[in-house]
Amino acid sequence: MKNILKILPVILISGCDNSEIEDTSYKPIDNPDAQPYISEVIDFKPAPGQFMNKVENDFEAAENIVGNTDQFISLGAFGGEVTFKFDHSILNKDGNDIAIYGNSFENSSEPGIVMVCQDLNHNGYPDENEPWYELKGSEYNASTTKHNVSITYYRPTENDHIIPYKMEWNGEEQTGEFDLTAIIPYHDQPMFPTCYSTDEITFSGTLLASNVIKEGDIYYNPKYKWGYCDNAGYENEGILRSADVFDISNAVDDNGQAVHLIAIDFVKVYTATFDNSGWLGERSTEVFKAADISLLSDEE
Repeated sequence: MKNILKILPVILISGCDNSEIEDTSYKPIDNPDAQPYISEVIDFKPAPGQFMNKVENDFEAAENIVGNTDQFISLGAFGGEVTFKFDHSILNKDGNDIAIYGNSFENSSEPGIVMVCQDLNHNGYPDENEPWYELKGSEYNASTTKHNVSITYYRPTENDHIIPYKMEWNGEEQTGEFDLTAIIPYHDQPMFPTCYSTDEITFSGTLLASNVIKEGDIYYNPKYKWGYCDNAGYENEGILRSADVFDISNAVDDNGQAVHLIAIDFVKVYTATFDNSGWLGERSTEVFKAADISLLSDEE
């Protein structure tokens, strides 16, 4: 059996001498009948939020984003994630490669971080030995951005709109309650996803510093500069209207080292903020669909 642990699917760009190590073992998946949009949702792990438990099964609702659709899924609070694939590998070409559609509008951005992965053994699933790479955005190197944050949400025993949590970062631990009682007039169902059989769920990732502005009873969720899903798609027009766009060349590994990927097969999006905007609820990334930009027609 081939030892896929020895396959180097990338060109690593050294921070010391700018040398490049290239290995061509990874072969992108070609499909002459390739379609531009998501072909399959591989995994959906929502965090608590106002759109949970609106349907009978949140896991099944994730199929809403397959194909050229106008339906959406909400990922919930920080860490909530969805993983999907296409019917081909998306090649790393000049410029932006991936479009992910959300429902942002001016002063209402709910940023999600985008991760990518290669299907080294072509089995159609992201295996444990197939690494994920973050597509860094404008806040990646900001001093206020926290990397490798872990958060655990606990199923409430009394008030379904107050979610106990524990957050860990850099050896420190913070416990508290994520209070969503202000949205009860609009969303009175439980906030902890009932699709989980466990009483606690844990997520990890990069946490962006809050930029929420509150003026009286009005909350503003401004966009971040670039590089996030459900962030500034309202600025685009035509077939990319409502889409944030991503360049695979912005991939970095767990250490922040730039990595040159010739193509990717899997995409993961997760909510990148831990914000509570009162009666507007938690700041949660929404995903409608995603596409390989190279296959999109210039026509509406």
